[in-house]
Amino acid sequence: MFKKDSTAHRVKDFIVSDRFFNIYEDAESKILWTDVDKSHNHLKYYLSDNYIPHSDKKGLLGFVYNFSQRLMFVYKRILLTKQLKESRSVLDYGAGDGKFANYLEKKGKKIFTYDPLKGNSSNSINLSQNTDFQVDMLMMWHVLEHIPDLKKVFPKILERLNNNGFLVIAVPNRDCFDAKYYKNHWAAWDVPRHLYHFNHKSLLNFMSSYGLSFVFKRPLTLDSYYVSYLSEKYKKAPFPLFSGFIIGFLSNCLALFTSNFSSSVYVFRKN
Repeated sequence: MFKKDSTAHRVKDFIVSDRFFNIYEDAESKILWTDVDKSHNHLKYYLSDNYIPHSDKKGLLGFVYNFSQRLMFVYKRILLTKQLKESRSVLDYGAGDGKFANYLEKKGKKIFTYDPLKGNSSNSINLSQNTDFQVDMLMMWHVLEHIPDLKKVFPKILERLNNNGFLVIAVPNRDCFDAKYYKNHWAAWDVPRHLYHFNHKSLLNFMSSYGLSFVFKRPLTLDSYYVSYLSEKYKKAPFPLFSGFIIGFLSNCLALFTSNFSSSVYVFRKN
C-alpha cells in the first residue's frame, strides 16, 4: 500500500462522474496516487462513450486521433527496432483494441495481447489459464498508471517477463510544462482511471526496486498536443484545438532543455 502524507490536492473527473478525487504523494517512493474507496467500481469509469481510448472515435477529433495513432505506430516500431529483433516473443499488456499488435504482426513480428476490457482479438491470451506463459518483451503503453494495487499486481506482471527480457513502459510525466500550466485541469491526471502519477525519478526508483535496469527513454511528443487539447476542453476554452496546439508545442519546446516531455516511453531490462 502507498501511504498518505500531508500533501494532497483535489482533481475532478471531467469524463464520467464530475466527482473530485484526492491525490496524495507517497513519502517513500514519491509516487503520487489517487485515493479511491475499497469498493470503488473501476469498470464503470472506462465504459463510457466519453472515454476516447475505449470508444469509437468519430468526427474531427476521431480523425486526428486515428491519424496520430498510425504515426505513433511507425515511431514506436523504429524506436524499438533493436529490442524487437532480440525478442522472440512479445506481449502487449493492456493492448486495448490490439491495433498496434496487429501492425507489428504485419511487419512480421509474433505478438500476443492481453487486455481485461478487450479480450476478443485473434492474438489475445488468457493469462489466468496460461500460468507459465513468459515472453522476451513486455510492453505496457500507458497501462502502469491504471493498475489497481500496483505493489501487489506489478510483481505478478513482471513474472511474465523472461530474465534479460525488455520491459517497455509509457507513462505521463507530472513534471512536464503542460501539467504545471493546466494544474488541476491537466487531462493526464485522468482520475480515477489514472491511479498513479509518475515523474522521471519516481518511475526509475520504482523499477529499480524490482531489479530492473534502465536502458533508455524517448519522448512521445504527440501526447502533449492531445493532452493539452483535452485540458483546454476541461477549462471550457473557446478554441481548444488551437490553444491546445500552442501549449502542446510550447511544452515540447521547453522539454528539449529539461527532458520533461508530457509523456515518454522507457525501456528497462530484467536482471
